[in-house]
Amino acid sequence: MKLTKNGTATPANAASGRRKMPEETWMILTRPALLIRLTLPALAVLVVLLSGCSRSQDQIDFEQQAFRTPENYTETTPSGEVVRRDEDDWRIGPMFQGFIEIQVPPHPNPTRGEPVRVELIVTGVGTVSGLRAVSYFDMFDERSMITHYIHDRDPLNFGTLIFNIYPAEFDPGRNYSNARSRNDGLHRLFIYDNRWNLITYGDIKLK
Repeated sequence: MKLTKNGTATPANAASGRRKMPEETWMILTRPALLIRLTLPALAVLVVLLSGCSRSQDQIDFEQQAFRTPENYTETTPSGEVVRRDEDDWRIGPMFQGFIEIQVPPHPNPTRGEPVRVELIVTGVGTVSGLRAVSYFDMFDERSMITHYIHDRDPLNFGTLIFNIYPAEFDPGRNYSNARSRNDGLHRLFIYDNRWNLITYGDIKLK
């Protein structure tokens, strides 16, 4: 994924959506000896490439929109009641619609240091391959990625999935004051499956 200064991301497969498999990839898949000799990083790249072939243009557009500069957030009470909604927050990517939902928007939002509770409902059996929640200390530098939560089960179980985001972790040094002073305290949370397909995203405000 390449992050650009105009607030968009350019995934490796964003230019053309579904595209022809490179000849080198076809050779790897049809010659097991080559596959065995691949290093783990090379295998990881191959998995991302192959999973990207199934993304629709709508999904690609959604993932690009996620990297626009955060401007607002959905305000919620500690119990999850929505006070004010940002229509850009917590939409479900086209690839996952009908398979996973946001049960209650993350709460409390804003936070003054309290853990932020995220509630999802997996509604499709065998349809979501794991889950990971990440943010970027610098949204234009993928090397600044911070991992907040990982669920390795593949596929995810049907039903409710709940986890907490700890606001101090928006800073690489886990310093809440530093995280609060960055981006005026507004941080975007990205929730992917374990194949790096974007499920949803939204903004958390630190006060």
